[in-house]
Amino acid sequence: MHTVETNVNRPEYEIVSGFEGVPSSIVSDVTGNVGLAMDSGMKPIYSGAELAGTAITVKASPGDNLIIHKAITLAEPGDVLVIDANGYVETGHLGELMCTSCKANDLAGIVIDGAIRDRKEIEEMEFPVYARGIHPQGPLKQDPGSINVTISCGGVTVEPGDIVVGDDEGLAIVPSENAESVLQRSHEKIDAENNIRERIQNGDYLFEISGYDELYENLDVIGPEDSAQ
Repeated sequence: MHTVETNVNRPEYEIVSGFEGVPSSIVSDVTGNVGLAMDSGMKPIYSGAELAGTAITVKASPGDNLIIHKAITLAEPGDVLVIDANGYVETGHLGELMCTSCKANDLAGIVIDGAIRDRKEIEEMEFPVYARGIHPQGPLKQDPGSINVTISCGGVTVEPGDIVVGDDEGLAIVPSENAESVLQRSHEKIDAENNIRERIQNGDYLFEISGYDELYENLDVIGPEDSAQ
């Protein structure tokens, strides 16, 4: 069954843009490290790539990109195409020309659980793309797939309208209903880490600043004399 939904409930622009420059690690921390960071196989195709935008979700058949072409025409400025290609990496589902179209229409980037091609050209145009792999073989165009449905990408459930944050370390998803509070907590954590960094540079230990010393004192530490021989 193929579904194409054109209406997406996007968070306000000020909230989405507020995530620009926020590290994916910070987003993961403030969302509780509960499965909202994509797995380590999802990587930027070039160093220094960053993105923050609203998810337009795509369910594509492995090795086919017809639905991805359609999704590009439905996306709005600031959107990120988040594509579930079932992790298939033996076909490049998109390349330079499709990324050129995305950039010309002010999309924020592409995330695909699958492979892409034309990595060098995409890097030269500085368009943020995250993928599971690179492969030169071109795709088929015979399966329409679905747009703006619930998908799984990089091991994370993504809904249309969720916020995608990416950098060199990877990708984190912010559920749209929690976006405002996550943004606030992200900036609070950045401020707190800046203060801690100052203390560390002055010689204090993170072990003590964060109370890890108390945790350590309460552990039942087993020494060599207690180990089984």
